[in-house]
Amino acid sequence: MAQVKQLPQDRPQPKGLITPAASVEQTLEQFHIYQQMKSRLGTTDDFQNISGKQHPKKSFVRKVQRFFNVSCEIIQDEPLIDPKTGKMIAWLAKARATHVETGAYQEADGSCGFEEKVEKQRTLHNVRAHAITRAKNRAILDLVGFGEVSAEEIAERSEHHCPPQQSFRETGQRAQGLATEAQRRKIFAMGQKEKGLTENQLRKLVKYQTGKTSTSEMTKKEASELIKLMIEMSGAELVQLIGEKALGTKLDDLPEAEVINGSEIQDDELKELGLA
Repeated sequence: MAQVKQLPQDRPQPKGLITPAASVEQTLEQFHIYQQMKSRLGTTDDFQNISGKQHPKKSFVRKVQRFFNVSCEIIQDEPLIDPKTGKMIAWLAKARATHVETGAYQEADGSCGFEEKVEKQRTLHNVRAHAITRAKNRAILDLVGFGEVSAEEIAERSEHHCPPQQSFRETGQRAQGLATEAQRRKIFAMGQKEKGLTENQLRKLVKYQTGKTSTSEMTKKEASELIKLMIEMSGAELVQLIGEKALGTKLDDLPEAEVINGSEIQDDELKELGLA
């Protein structure tokens, strides 16, 4: 539970009203500067129409960040686990945006649940990235964007048509081709030798990530995303991701994500695996 800082009893309480940091004219001038920035620096690609209103996207928020000389750091970055099932259901992030010149800052939360994503985008990388983007956008816009709401913060699944899984599978396979033998070998080698997963756990991971029951059904893109996920996460984290408990392992004890030594994989192998 967050602790509330108490003022010393002998410290006199300041009297008077809280006054604005600037005059009305100066405040209006700053607002007009922000509106001019939207019209002159923003492009059609920087905004998304949602329910008839133009909302700034990540690209425009980053322009705002540079224009106002704002730094932004992530101060919370962790999964949300369902205590009943042990499965990861969402990602939580918190960002702190700081005006470099004055030191004024604003903190904001951002989260993203797996159910917010259409099935083909329901990966840990996408969910985590979306949560972090929401936190950053909210912190920056709360600090210097007059509290404007970014497009990434508004989840409207109705605007993203999700075709039936079979249709997507057939379309994806025709467009990309099936996973290569090198990708399939890499998945099994990483899963069993490097991450310590059993064959059953590896099958569950493939099913969780792609919806496929076998690596032979995966597309090249799906295999590439699965390999990236396995690179980013430790074996214990992968086990927890699929809803199984790693014996003797608590969430706080999970190691940092493992990385593969670049010397172990040659450039031509990276290309074949879809990672280059």
